[in-house]
Amino acid sequence: MRFFISGILILCCLQAAGQGLVAGEWKSYLSHREGVGTVTRAGIIYTITKGGMYSYDPEFEEVQEYSTVNGLSGINPTAIHHAEAAGLIFIGYANGMIDYFADPGRFQYLTDINRNTFITQKGIKGFASDQDRLYIAMESGLAIYDLSKGLPDTDVTQFADNPSRISVESVTLFGGRVWVLLDNAGFYSAPIDFPNLKDPSIWRDERGLNALPSSVSLLQIAARSSDLFARADTSVWRFDGTQWAPFPDWSRRWGKIYVTEEAFGASLINEVRVKHNDGPTYNFFVTGGTTDLCVVGPNTFGLSTLFEGGIYFNAFDIKNTTPAGPASNDCVRIAAANGELYIAPQGYDQATAPIFSGLGVYYNSRETGWKILNKTTGTLPEELSTGFARAFYDTESGRAYLGSWGAGLVELEKGEVVNAQTCDDGLSVILPPCDLSNLGNTRVSGMQTDPGGYLWVTLDFAQEPLMLRTPEGNWIGANRSRLPAEDHFLDLLIDDFGNKWILNSEAGLVVYNDRETPENTADDFTISLRSGVNNGNLPTNDVYSFAKDLDGFVWVGTAQGVTVFYDTYSLTQGRIVDASTPVFQRFPLLKDAIIRSIAVDGGNRKWLGTDDGVYLVSPDGDEIIYQFNDSNSPLLSNTVNDIEVDPVTGQVFFATSLGLISFQGDATAPADNCDGLLVFPNPVAPDYSGPITVRGSGAESTVKITTISGLLVKEIQAEGGTAIWDGTDVYGTRVRSGVYLAMSADRNGESGCIGKFVVLGGAR
Repeated sequence: MRFFISGILILCCLQAAGQGLVAGEWKSYLSHREGVGTVTRAGIIYTITKGGMYSYDPEFEEVQEYSTVNGLSGINPTAIHHAEAAGLIFIGYANGMIDYFADPGRFQYLTDINRNTFITQKGIKGFASDQDRLYIAMESGLAIYDLSKGLPDTDVTQFADNPSRISVESVTLFGGRVWVLLDNAGFYSAPIDFPNLKDPSIWRDERGLNALPSSVSLLQIAARSSDLFARADTSVWRFDGTQWAPFPDWSRRWGKIYVTEEAFGASLINEVRVKHNDGPTYNFFVTGGTTDLCVVGPNTFGLSTLFEGGIYFNAFDIKNTTPAGPASNDCVRIAAANGELYIAPQGYDQATAPIFSGLGVYYNSRETGWKILNKTTGTLPEELSTGFARAFYDTESGRAYLGSWGAGLVELEKGEVVNAQTCDDGLSVILPPCDLSNLGNTRVSGMQTDPGGYLWVTLDFAQEPLMLRTPEGNWIGANRSRLPAEDHFLDLLIDDFGNKWILNSEAGLVVYNDRETPENTADDFTISLRSGVNNGNLPTNDVYSFAKDLDGFVWVGTAQGVTVFYDTYSLTQGRIVDASTPVFQRFPLLKDAIIRSIAVDGGNRKWLGTDDGVYLVSPDGDEIIYQFNDSNSPLLSNTVNDIEVDPVTGQVFFATSLGLISFQGDATAPADNCDGLLVFPNPVAPDYSGPITVRGSGAESTVKITTISGLLVKEIQAEGGTAIWDGTDVYGTRVRSGVYLAMSADRNGESGCIGKFVVLGGAR
């Protein structure tokens, strides 16, 4: 019996390893390639990047990522500092927030600068510290916190109480004084023990003193107990407490200097030089653009770079420590299904003009991890490696279509290119000819396949703004005479009756119907839907998004909230229909919000992306279930460009202005055929108190939790193909340890399905 139970537990643990996220769990998908700074503490290297922070343990070669999901207040830090005397690491941001920790599993926060309404320029430039205080260089002066009293809130000060709030570029401590370098090259110091550093009279101008020429324009200062160093344009100066002198052998146009008690270092964009006290000098030539350096040991170093993230050096090895992820945090559109994720990172600016970034396409799957497709990696054709701004996943074929805002589109399967098409293959351009001189004029703005195997594509400002590709691979332009003169086409949607909905920028919507003869364009017609009764009744002609729900209704996001077209069939008869606005608490739903994106989950609920965060509303829009923003959740930014729901896993992806993050929803698409219910976590640990997810049921199913002997524990209703159980019985009591069954049946009592799971020590 003992071996039987062990076998069940091993099987359950293997199942749990691949079952994904628990309902309500967040996960970030961020790039750490743009390094900002790095420090070391207790042998661990901590590197901040434009995607947050990550740690690297050289001994075990372990990497751990940190973002808003696990405690950071933001993901775009500007400065990092190890306060050795206090045993703390501090992280600063452009909004004045400061995170700090002794244990990275437990972040704490200093919010005074961020909350100060009298300071508009709050960016953190750097830190210095001693046993008692933390000195903060910021865009509007100098702030000081008392470390000896448990980091209490203090008044925010500024250098010399200057009303112009001069930015402090560097701050350091040396010889019992606080030294600051200002952005106007001003160089001052004050006694560290003076009770009021706001007093302008105690700050001494150091230019021209102690043999430091007044003509030397300083760019950076740093210190250790025996020396103060200052970097100038083409030289480094050293102050020993008595006078300044050029630092021998370091006269060069360095980009940054690094000072520790054990070593002095300096770097250029692709070169690093480190001199240990009375020891060897190390020279490294690196790619990626050096941004910071930390000395881990006598011959080991951590380095952050501008393009390649973090690098670890020792006497025997050079290792890139950057966590796997996308090449950047740009994220305009996404496509997700079947555990796969495609990112269209960037294609146009605010005026929708092409951006030729060369970023390509980012792909991720649970099976293979991350893959970057572009010209550099040799995974995309050179002419199609830039400007991707649209993404669509065809769940029937398992293929994704990525549209370039300028060059055409690519068709991919499991991250591999299976087809690539440009204007040479028949796609329309804004103006002829189709050659390199016209690069940027094949702007694919929307894509979707129909049940007949036709691929429909909209192109922005093209001569033929709506095209279809036949199953044989031939391109046909829609009837241009049927389309409006305003052809700023930005997206495409096909409804259950074959109507092609086109987002026409600030001119409302265009609905194109081919009368079920897609290759015969002579009988096609269009309908324009705009604001006003009997014209479509849109709240405004400024339309941003649309989505078809599980009932076949078309939800439309505008600059003044969301509206719904319920009668899409009448459009096939050539009749204009009016939209209706959902009502929440007697007012139009989100009537003052810009609805940038809409996605529908397996429970037919709507996820709405705005400039104020994300809303999940009920199927009819009369209830707000969730409201996420960057203050009450790990959401990276309140500006949400796109939302996609993986229908298989229920994972909800948010493409924000600062990067990609996901939330594990509690609804999935109903299963057509039941191969067994997936229950997770499995096993349920004794100290687990979160939701227990049952996935894989049919539509509108009831899920029954029973003991192994068949005794009913609880009955729950599924959202789409997923049900959430709280681990209690019908009386609200936590269940005991044991083996349990989850059984589902549809509303007719059919389509039975079963799953087995284990509760260890009682779910608590």
